[in-house]
Amino acid sequence: MTKKILIIDDEKDMRVYLEAVFRKAGYETESAADGDQGVWLAEVHQPDLITLDVLMPKKSGVKAYRGLRSSEKTSSIPVIVLTGLTRSDDFFSDFGDLPRPEAVLEKPIERESFLEKVQELIGQA
Repeated sequence: MTKKILIIDDEKDMRVYLEAVFRKAGYETESAADGDQGVWLAEVHQPDLITLDVLMPKKSGVKAYRGLRSSEKTSSIPVIVLTGLTRSDDFFSDFGDLPRPEAVLEKPIERESFLEKVQELIGQA
């Protein structure tokens, strides 16, 4: 069964790029342009992994992350935060009892090491 990855990012170019990277590696993809849509898609489609941008309209990545981790349907899905912000770990340092994201990576990503991290978290496509 092919693994599915949900991409949540407001930048269309980033969504298209990640879709191409994941599909070339054999994964299926879904994508969302904001945090609200992303949380909804995660609950409906139950992806194997989520990539999440921090700064987005409607619902920021931080609020979307809180929603994902607070829901029984999505709390165990691994999340890789992708952001252009430096020191983005600070956004996720004080979530009380919520676990930290499985990874926080700065954009631009290095494709090979990024895919290695994905494979480490969910296995091969």
